[in-house]
Amino acid sequence: MRGAERRRGRGSLLAALRVAVRDWRDGIDADSSSAVAGQNEPSVVAVPADESELRLSVLLDQLPDTILFIVDEDLRYRVATGAGRRGQGVLDWEGKTLFEVSSPENIVILERAYRAALAGNRTVVRVSSTVTHRENEVIAAPYTRGEHPEALVVARDLTEIRGREMALRLVTQQFEQLVLASPTGIALADPQGRISLVNDAFCALFDTDAESLMDTSAVHLLPLPPVEGANSPGSGWVEQLILSPSGLRTDDIELPGPTVMDETRRAVVSAVVLRDGAGEATSVLINAYDTTEQHRYHEHMAYIASHDTLTGLMNRTAFERRLDEHLASCRDGEDCGAVLVVDVDNFRDINEQLGHRAGDDFIVALAGMISRWVRSTDAVARLGADEFAVLLTEGDRAQAEAAVNSLVAQVRDGFRGLEQFEAVGLERRVTASIGAVSVFSHGTTAADLLSDADLAMFHAKQHGRNGYSFLEPSEVLAARASNQINWTAKILAAIENDQLVLHGQPILDLTSNKITALELLVRMIDDDGSLISPAQFISVAEQSGLAVMLDEWVVTHAITCLGRLQQIDPTITVHVNLSGRSVGDLDFADFIATRLLESGVDASGLVLELTETAAVSNIDSAQAFMRTLTALGCVFALDDFGVGYGSFYYLKHLPFGIVKLDGEFVSGSERDPLDLLVMSSLVSIGKGLGMVTIAEFVEDANSLTLLESLGVDGAQGFYIGRPAPLEHYFPQLDVAV
Repeated sequence: MRGAERRRGRGSLLAALRVAVRDWRDGIDADSSSAVAGQNEPSVVAVPADESELRLSVLLDQLPDTILFIVDEDLRYRVATGAGRRGQGVLDWEGKTLFEVSSPENIVILERAYRAALAGNRTVVRVSSTVTHRENEVIAAPYTRGEHPEALVVARDLTEIRGREMALRLVTQQFEQLVLASPTGIALADPQGRISLVNDAFCALFDTDAESLMDTSAVHLLPLPPVEGANSPGSGWVEQLILSPSGLRTDDIELPGPTVMDETRRAVVSAVVLRDGAGEATSVLINAYDTTEQHRYHEHMAYIASHDTLTGLMNRTAFERRLDEHLASCRDGEDCGAVLVVDVDNFRDINEQLGHRAGDDFIVALAGMISRWVRSTDAVARLGADEFAVLLTEGDRAQAEAAVNSLVAQVRDGFRGLEQFEAVGLERRVTASIGAVSVFSHGTTAADLLSDADLAMFHAKQHGRNGYSFLEPSEVLAARASNQINWTAKILAAIENDQLVLHGQPILDLTSNKITALELLVRMIDDDGSLISPAQFISVAEQSGLAVMLDEWVVTHAITCLGRLQQIDPTITVHVNLSGRSVGDLDFADFIATRLLESGVDASGLVLELTETAAVSNIDSAQAFMRTLTALGCVFALDDFGVGYGSFYYLKHLPFGIVKLDGEFVSGSERDPLDLLVMSSLVSIGKGLGMVTIAEFVEDANSLTLLESLGVDGAQGFYIGRPAPLEHYFPQLDVAV
C-alpha cells in the first residue's frame, strides 16, 4: 500500500511540475511576443522568498534549451542555472563578467540590454552564442531583491524551435500549393455554410474567380439534396451534415451553367465536417470535380450499345427490348400491329460494284427513308448490313398489309431523282423484300417475332423479290420447317457434290507494301451457276449442325490452295473462317492436323479466323483445340476485334496471334473522332499483347495512310482488292481450287 502511495505521490509531483513548466514557458513566450511587437514597457520581477527561487531552479532544470542568469551592476553573472548551461557550454560562467565570456559583437548587444534592465526596463534581443554559434533569444528584466539593482536574464536556444517553425511553414506552403494546384475543386465553408477558401479548379466549375465565391452560401451554390434522415429538414444541407452522425456525404449532381444559355454540367461533390478536439464543427471541407465529359462518354457508350453506329437507328438488342415493352402493353384480343423485316435485294452487288462507302451512303439514305415513313409511335432498327426491322404498334392485319405494300413501293421509287444515286445508276436497281407477321399479345417473344418476320422475308425473296410476304401463325410454322429442310438439303448437296468454291481477298503488308495473305471466302454455286453469298446459308449450317462439315470442306480446299501458293511464294499465308461450333471440336482439330501432315505444307501459313460474335460453347475445349493446332504452327486470328466486350474475353483466354480490327471503326476513323480514338486504342491493345494487327474495310488511299500512321501491320478492303477467284491474284493458279 505504501509503495502505491509513493508512486501516486511521484505522479502528482510530476504532473504539477509539467503544469508549472508549461505555464512558465507560456509566460516567457508571451513576453517574447510582446517584445517583438515593440511593447517594451517597464517590468520588474519580484521574488518574495528563497523558496520561489528554488522552485524556479527546479523548473529550469527541466528545460534543456533554457538558462537563467542574475547579473549585477558590474555585469557579472552572479547566478547561472538551468539545464541549458551544458548544451550552451556556459557551465563556468558563474562569477565571471560579460566582458570575460562573450564575443565583442555580443558584448555590444548584451551590455545595452543588461544596463537597460538594471535601469528598470525590460528588453529582448537575439544573439548568436559565443560558444555554440546557435541563435539565442535573451530576455533581460529588472530584478529587485536587495539594495543594489540586478537584472534577471533568461536565454533560450531558438535553433530547434526555428527549425520546427520553418518545417511547419514549409509543410503549410506545400499544402497550400497542393490545394491550389489540385485538379479537383476544393472549398472550405464555415458551419453556417459561408465559403472562406476556394482553389482554381473549384472556381472553374462555376466559370468565375475566387473573389466572387468568397462569403457566398455553399448551400445555394451547390444544390445538394437534403441529408437522408436529417433532424432539421427545413435547414440547408451544411447544417444537416453537421448534425448527421457520419458528417460525410457524396453526391452526383447537375450544376446550372453560368447563364441560362449555357448547358448544364455534371459534378461529383463530397463534403466532410471538420471538428476540433472537443468535437465541435469548425468547418466543412468540400471536394468537387467536373464529370461532364465522363457523363457524356457514358451516355455515348450507352447510345452505342443500343444504336447502330452508321445510321443512328436502334440495334437488334434495343429493338427486341422495345418489342418486349410493346408486347407487355398489349391486351388480350386486341390488334397489336405487326413486325416487319426489310432486306435490300442484291445489296452485295451494290457493295462489290460501287464500294463500301457508296453502300454506306445508300444504307444511311434508306434508313432515313424508312424513319420518315413510320409513325412517331412506331420503331425502326438496323439488324445487319442491309436488313432493317420495323415495329408497327397499331392496326389490324389489313391495315398492316396495306402499310407493308406501300413500303415496298416507297423503297422501289424513293431513290429516283436523287443525283448522287442516279450518277451511278443505283436508282434503277433498288428494291426490297419485306417479311411481316402480326403481333400477338401472348404466347410469343420479341426474338420469336423477329425470327418469324425474317423467315417471311426469305419467303418473299423466293417468290421473286421486290415484294412482301405476310405470314399467318400457321404459315409461319410450315415455313420454318420448309426453310430449314430446304437449306439443310441444299448445303448437304453442295458439300457432297463439290458445289462450293473459294474466292480470295488480298491482305496488304503495310511494312513491305506487298500482298502477303489471302482470306479465303466460301461461296455456294446455285443451280443456275450464280453464286450464293455465305450470309444466306451459314446461319442455317450453324442451326442444323452442318457447320463442322462445311468447315471441313473449306479447310481441306484451303490447305490444297496453300500448298500451291507456297510453291509460288513460300511466305504467303491463307486465312479461313471457322464456326464457333468447330472451335472446340477436338476431332476437327485432329482432322486439320492430319490434312496438314498429309499435304506437307508449312502449317504457319494457315491462319484460322474466329469472329468475336462466334458462339464458343466451351472455353476449355476451345483452349485445347487451339493449343493443339498452334503447336503445329497454325495461327489464330480474332476477327471483328472491337465490336463487343467478347473480344477482350477471348483475348484473355484464347491464344490469338492476330487481331483484325472491325471494319466499322476503320471506315469511320477519317470522319469520326470517336472511331479514330477507338481505332487507336484497339491498335495499342493489339500491339501491347504482341499481336499482328490487320484493318478491314479499307476503301481509299486516305484510310490507308491513316492506318500506317497508327502503326497497323496489314490492310484489307476494296481499295486493296475485292473478293475474286484465286487466279485473279495469282495467275499461275490457272485452275480454280
